Amino acid sequence: MPERYLGQTLGKYRIDAVIGSGGFAWVYKAFDPELEIPVALKILKPQYAGDESFEQRFRREASTAARLRHPNIINIFAVGKENGAVYFAMDYLPQGLADRLSVMTTLPESMLIRMAIDVSSALGFAHREGVIHRDIKTDNILFDEHGNAVVADFGIARAVAGYADQTGTNMVMGTPQYFAPEQARGLSLDGRADIYSLGVTLFKASTGALPFTGEDWYEIARQHVEEKPPRVRSLNASISRELEDVILRCLEKDPDNRYPSGESMCEDLAGILQDRGESAAMRTVGTPTAATLPPGTQLPRLRRRRRSVSTTTWVFAGLAAVAVLGIGLSVANGGDESATPGATRAEAKEPGQGSVLGIPTGRGSAPRRVVTLRAPAAARIMVGSDTVATGTWTTDTLAPGQYRISASIPTRTACSFAVDEKVVTVADTGALNVELNPRDCGWIAIHPKYGGKFLNPELTLSTLGWNRKYPIAGTTPLRLKVPVGQHVVRITARYCYPFTDSRGVRAQNDSTNPLQVFATLDCNVR
Repeated sequence: MPERYLGQTLGKYRIDAVIGSGGFAWVYKAFDPELEIPVALKILKPQYAGDESFEQRFRREASTAARLRHPNIINIFAVGKENGAVYFAMDYLPQGLADRLSVMTTLPESMLIRMAIDVSSALGFAHREGVIHRDIKTDNILFDEHGNAVVADFGIARAVAGYADQTGTNMVMGTPQYFAPEQARGLSLDGRADIYSLGVTLFKASTGALPFTGEDWYEIARQHVEEKPPRVRSLNASISRELEDVILRCLEKDPDNRYPSGESMCEDLAGILQDRGESAAMRTVGTPTAATLPPGTQLPRLRRRRRSVSTTTWVFAGLAAVAVLGIGLSVANGGDESATPGATRAEAKEPGQGSVLGIPTGRGSAPRRVVTLRAPAAARIMVGSDTVATGTWTTDTLAPGQYRISASIPTRTACSFAVDEKVVTVADTGALNVELNPRDCGWIAIHPKYGGKFLNPELTLSTLGWNRKYPIAGTTPLRLKVPVGQHVVRITARYCYPFTDSRGVRAQNDSTNPLQVFATLDCNVR
């Protein structure tokens, strides 16, 4: 049981809590007394730690992953063994993509693109270093305190694959829903298999659904090999055609038709933002090689500048790094061995570099503008990736430019309406006042009833800054999750007088006790 290690010390790390469990390892929140920071500790389960061959491969691959130094790859601090426990320590990042999708279902497109730039940049670097991830998925993409995407668990699937090949053990390497076709067929892999898995991840984050599902992993694997994925825009029409093209190129069955490298994918993603007047950044480290690409593949030429303290190289595709928008969640990952804990909460501070979408930030020496952001008293206000206030915030320090702002409130259950975000432009002079209205969720049940003829009835619900239409099937009650507020309920149908009512949805309403609305339409009109 994972509780066996609670309260113990491995190396210098004190183990405080269990935060994840999967097929091969347990994940704990631990404490580093020297640095005085929390860390995540991954410990092999006893049945694998007791297998010398598996243990050696696990430690070797963990050591390889520890040498991958990149801003979008998780830092591994130590790899060790003590009293029969094999472990490695890494950054404690309690928030991940899976957590965000459990609340938001899908990500806004700009946030999605920036996350994809971070991940493809990390993959491009790792592939040039000869390391293929083999298990890119929502659980393995985390976020740091600035909202940047960070890839976890490099080398774990490779350790399992090597062990299975050596011993003939029947193990499934990777996650079937995210398999590349060549992975599903048991063929040799290169970095383009990770590109495919990233495509599945982006499909999930943009539509709320996986491209292929089934009752068992054999059926899912068959679909990866034989069937075309759905069009992204058929499931989410708000996604641009440009982003859909990127995702579907990642999901090509033939590796030759996918992006040849993470960098080439970065360039297309950055181009989408730049076409909209936003800046983007992709970062890479080290010297390019063709270790994980097929012979003859050409890597893109990238501009480089050398840092004074190391050989780390940053490659910029735009004017400034732009952080992925943080939404203020504080949920610990669990359920999968790769559910490594995510970003610590950002402290309130003045926004600096990374907050602006189009123009680099800076503080003017003579403030000539005033910006006021208003939100409910309990709402956390963010400018870009920086938390700036709770409730209302007024400042005269924002430089002219375009900013992404948001406000979020704590909720008892997952609620997509609890975050309100906007993109605003700060001018050279004058005042800018912005209202942000995040709201809790409530439930409403609509019971339609008709008399006489009716045709294609349709329900419209609307409240402050929000409205949505729903089709009605006969007299079947509709149970809907909506933002709290005074809703106008309107049902229309051909040959009928419309039904209109106004109801207030309260925060304490839930799916078992929704607000009941009984709507009778007079449908005797011809």
